[in-house]
Order: sequence, then C-alpha cells, then structure tokens
Amino acid sequence: MLGLLLFGSILSVCCGAINIEKYLKVCNRNSLELNQCMKGAVQDGIAVLSDGVEEIEIPALDPYYQKELKVEYKNNQILASIILKNIYVEGLKKATVHDARVRADDDQVHIEIDLTAPKIVIRSDYEGVGQYNDLKIKAHGTVRTVMTDLVFTWKLDGVSEKNGDEKYIHINSFYMRPDVGKMQISMTNNNPETKDLTEFGLRFINENWRTLYKELLPFAQSNWDKIGTQFANNIFMKVPYDQILPPN
Repeated sequence: MLGLLLFGSILSVCCGAINIEKYLKVCNRNSLELNQCMKGAVQDGIAVLSDGVEEIEIPALDPYYQKELKVEYKNNQILASIILKNIYVEGLKKATVHDARVRADDDQVHIEIDLTAPKIVIRSDYEGVGQYNDLKIKAHGTVRTVMTDLVFTWKLDGVSEKNGDEKYIHINSFYMRPDVGKMQISMTNNNPETKDLTEFGLRFINENWRTLYKELLPFAQSNWDKIGTQFANNIFMKVPYDQILPPN
C-alpha cells in the first residue's frame, strides 16, 4: 500500500520595465496568426526557460525542482502517508510543441498547448508509512521514475487584474493529463525490516502501472495545477498583459 501511494505522489513552484522580448517571443493577441505564433513562442520558451531567468525570478524548468510533496491515501483497509523531498523532474527541454490554441481578449485568456516528450525522469528522496489491516510498513530511501513517449496538453486559464496603471493576467488554473507510453519505477529502502515487502510492492506496481496510474492521477493533477499556475504567474504577473500579448 505504501508503494501505491509512492507511485501516485511521484507523478505529482510590478516589473513593467522588463524587456520580455529578450527572453520570449511576443505574439499579437488579435492576429489571425496568433495560434501559429504561440506554438513557436512556447517551443522557443521551453529552451530559454530551461535554465531559468534570473531577471524576472523564473526558476529553472529543466530540471524542475520541488522541495517537498506530501500525499495521504485511504482506500478501505489501506492507509498510507508519504513525503517526497528534493524532487527533480528532468526531460521537458526535449519536448516538442505540435499545436497551440489561444483565445484572448481584454479581460481573459485561454491557452492550450499540445506537446510530446520522449522521456521524463523524476527522482527524489522519500519517507513513507503504510498500513493494511494490522500490517504496518515504514520505509525511506530514494525513488526514480522513468516515463517515455508522453503525449499531453497544457491548458491555462487567466483573467486580467489591474496593478497601478498596468493590466496583468492572473493564471488561475493549469490542467494537464499526460498519456504515457511506458513507465518504470526503481527505489531503495533503507529500512532492512521492510525491504522484502517494498520489493514485492514495487514489482506489483511496475506490472500494473497503467491501472494504478489512472487511479492515482488526481493526486498528481492537483500538484501539477499548483506548480503550473505558479510557474505561469511568474511570467504573466510580472510582465504587463499588453507587453506579453500586445493588442497590435
């Protein structure tokens, strides 16, 4: 049961003077070519943002670092709690943007970006406690997940907010549901008393990952929503709307 929760949790961060065009391609929000422009802007932006942008305090996109993630899971007799620490997500800089769809007016923005990525690797430390009826398991160590042949769409929604004389876009939701071609998880357990149990659980997860992925996807999506909105707002709330998506 601890392994199931671990599986779910690892799936799951006033500057008007900034010249955003130094870093990102700017697209006219009223242009007939907006979608095509946005496709190129995101593809170029992934490369630029991979190492982060210090001037506007944007953290590195690849590897993306998350300090901690806590997840609790309960299903009938199964109880589990896990903490992931020092999480690194690698591979997004090799993603390919295939299409973009944008709706933007003076008050709101909706953006959809279709992407594929050949491989995403997630690695972290973990501490977990699980219980099945009277059986209790404690484990701690490292975990590494490799996902290949990913197909996914980013969906962002935002509304305009006035700050002084400038208008900004506040992103209030980020949605992503990746389709994964293959997934493989490896982990260590530094607790000798439960090594056999975690090894058994790991084999079960790797043999049944597709079913478990669908069941535990909501845990991951909740975390992605927080990360995605925070990362997007690092751009949209620091650069005026008329600079990042000018009306003409």
